[in-house]
Amino acid sequence: MFKTTLKLIFRNWWRNKTFTLISMLSLTVGIACTALLISFVSYEYGIEKNNPNRDQLVWVMQGSSDDSGSKWAFMKKEIAGQLKQKYPEVEDVLQFGSPFIKYVEVNNQKFDAPVILNVDASFPSFFPFELLYGSWNAFNNPNSILLSEKQAQLFFGDENPIGKQIRISEVFGNDNDYTVEGVIKNREQSGIAFDALFCNPDTKDGGNTFLKLAKGTNLQQFEQKVRKEKLAAKDKVYYFYDFDDALSFENSRHTKLHSRKDTLLLIGFISAILVLLIAIFNYVNLSFSRVLQQVRTLHTQKLMGAKPVDVRWQIFLDTFLTVFISFVLAMFLMHDLLPVFKQVVAVDFSSRYFYNKDFFPLLMLLIFLLTVIPALIISRKISRLSGSDYTLFFVTRKNRWIAAMVTVQFIVAFALIIGTLTVNKQVNLVEKDIERYKDVIEVGSPLAKESIVPFESRLKSIQGIQSYAFSEGGVNSIFVGENTFRKKNGEEQKSNVLLITGSDGFAEVLQLNQISGVGWDSAHEKYPHPVFVNKTFADVAETSPENMVGNSLRSYIDNHDSLAVVAGVVEDFYIGSVENKAIPAIIRYKDKTKQLINIYIRTQKGETKNVVKSLKQAWAQAYPDDFFMYGEVYDTMIGANSKIFEMSRLLDMYSLISILLTCFGLFGITFYAVRQRTKEIGIRKINGAKTPQLLWLLMKPMFVWLAVGFVVAAPLAWWLMERWLQQFVYRIDVSVSSFLLALLLVAVITFLTVGWHVWRMARSNPVESLKAE
Repeated sequence: MFKTTLKLIFRNWWRNKTFTLISMLSLTVGIACTALLISFVSYEYGIEKNNPNRDQLVWVMQGSSDDSGSKWAFMKKEIAGQLKQKYPEVEDVLQFGSPFIKYVEVNNQKFDAPVILNVDASFPSFFPFELLYGSWNAFNNPNSILLSEKQAQLFFGDENPIGKQIRISEVFGNDNDYTVEGVIKNREQSGIAFDALFCNPDTKDGGNTFLKLAKGTNLQQFEQKVRKEKLAAKDKVYYFYDFDDALSFENSRHTKLHSRKDTLLLIGFISAILVLLIAIFNYVNLSFSRVLQQVRTLHTQKLMGAKPVDVRWQIFLDTFLTVFISFVLAMFLMHDLLPVFKQVVAVDFSSRYFYNKDFFPLLMLLIFLLTVIPALIISRKISRLSGSDYTLFFVTRKNRWIAAMVTVQFIVAFALIIGTLTVNKQVNLVEKDIERYKDVIEVGSPLAKESIVPFESRLKSIQGIQSYAFSEGGVNSIFVGENTFRKKNGEEQKSNVLLITGSDGFAEVLQLNQISGVGWDSAHEKYPHPVFVNKTFADVAETSPENMVGNSLRSYIDNHDSLAVVAGVVEDFYIGSVENKAIPAIIRYKDKTKQLINIYIRTQKGETKNVVKSLKQAWAQAYPDDFFMYGEVYDTMIGANSKIFEMSRLLDMYSLISILLTCFGLFGITFYAVRQRTKEIGIRKINGAKTPQLLWLLMKPMFVWLAVGFVVAAPLAWWLMERWLQQFVYRIDVSVSSFLLALLLVAVITFLTVGWHVWRMARSNPVESLKAE
């Protein structure tokens, strides 16, 4: 009996090849894309899940007592020691930091600076890494180092690295030799990123800090208890966060903690569910349409003696096999899509995670639900139909739920497209704000204590350089300090202030647009000690840009430089994330006789690679003992704003998939509808119906569903986008054009998808249509 049932199923599949192919293809794509996003969410929320100490780990940050302004992850070493000694709740303390490294030298070969952490000996009790070679006792020797498995492979290949020597050249220190005393096994879902570890307490006075609290400790009460001691600096307090909250901080990338993108995860998970809904609705609609064509065959089987349970089993098995085959194909597709997906969301996990105990059961549960529930529903419904129920599903009252599911598909497609268009407009605004940094290279100093100005003579001979300027610091090391502003009414206001220094040409290289005052390069001719401020500085000082020019800087803020005079005001610019409001900035002019340790170079368009190549050669000649360090400022800014770019790519990807799946469904349903109305179309043509009338007759239901979908999706998409845009200080407004463009796009795609079938049938010979019937 089972063999006969399989034959009937496969014959039906072959007879309805189009339906079967579209059903499986739609479901395969839906399962694969949904599973990828769910695996991403599962991976991110499973960081350090297998760490037995996870719930005891507490991250320490320091900030203002009123919980306003920025927070930073630092605690002095002596205060961390006091916490461990004075508070029984604190079982252990881990502090770590990352020295500024120029390069690492192994066997006379220089490597780019890896992530090397100086940690406390308590590290293994906080993060349970396993060692392939060596012992954690290496932390007892400050000249010993442990490499990650990946880094050991890079440095030494397949050789056993134990006992090998490496030299680390630090920017603010000397060259230090270390002996490799261990190799740390790679560990997925680690909450901390590093390439090597060493332990030298004498070289750090504090750092990023984790506490391991006793089980059952109330974190809020502990925080209040510590604050009463007033251990932090003046007007500052310590904040304590559990491990989950620590992963969500934006500065995790600076502290070497894993940075979890909660907003991206939420949007990704919602997108996954929506895409899966479209795939399921396609599958149910097409399966129902295909199985409807078997009703007469099924009734014939009943007349030949088949029992109702046999009919239900045949339909159930048909549906089950469709989902199962789609699942198998989806697993292959997931492996193929993973490299693309990793680029879209900038996540690094391997395909092994698909079979991880934390994810694979979820996937199996999803497939089980997709397999069993629709199979049971369709088998029970179809087995109960009589011959008279075999009518067009467009007008059959019993099948109005199909129209509802197609409408939901349109709602999802509209919502995703409107969201994608809005996010891309916000991305364009962000890109406009950081456009000034395109083609700008930042070159570091060979030694932080030596000026890099002598390198200027070699710059002049390099082709492709448009302009250049020297500075005291790079994009990643610009100083931000807290200052007190004095307003006209006598009030004082504390605010962070960005401090930058530049030489001649600095404003040109960074394209700082001036609002008032004298030009940057001529300012030192009029003022002995000129400084420039940005528009936000003027706003906080409650003074117009024109009225600030020529006044002492100390008339606006507390400043030790009594000679500094405001020579001009420039527009706001960003060094970091554009999600936050621009902070006041002071740009100090310095001539080239002073110590300047960085160069900003603006290259001619398209010449960046050639300029970098020439710079390396010139650097090797000028500083043969030092490693060439450079960065593209635009890439740094893109990294600082990675959240919005990743979200844009994710929505682009899933909007395209949703449109594709919707097209699959419309194609299949229209194909079925046209086939079932062949006789009706022939009769109407004989009675004088024109092709446009037939097109409208057959396409009207689709456009009714489309209109209903748009009416429902528009306010929903507007509300979601408004909520999302609230996180940006400088943001776009949700535009009506996005809604109209989404409507036009979906309408055109629907017309092309549906119209092709309808046009063919409307143009066919009615006599042939009636013959076929």
